[in-house]
Amino acid sequence: MATYSGGDQIARAQAVLERHTVSSAHGRCLGCGVPGPCVDQEHALRAFAMALRLPRRVPGLTEPHLIGVRPPDRPDWFEAAS
Repeated sequence: MATYSGGDQIARAQAVLERHTVSSAHGRCLGCGVPGPCVDQEHALRAFAMALRLPRRVPGLTEPHLIGVRPPDRPDWFEAAS
């Protein structure tokens, strides 16, 4: 009788999640650019759910530092009012 671990499947799912995460700044998948979570991310999350495991968190992966960043040529509303 052989025992197979799902370690390689979880590792592949983790790699997919790191590639296809949703940006906090604009809400699009960083891997394929579709709005919200893409199909690849949903499949990877399903693999984690079936294995009863949580994905490893990678700080800064969703680009939270870009929330509220404006292009340099667009003034904010304080500058536009004066």
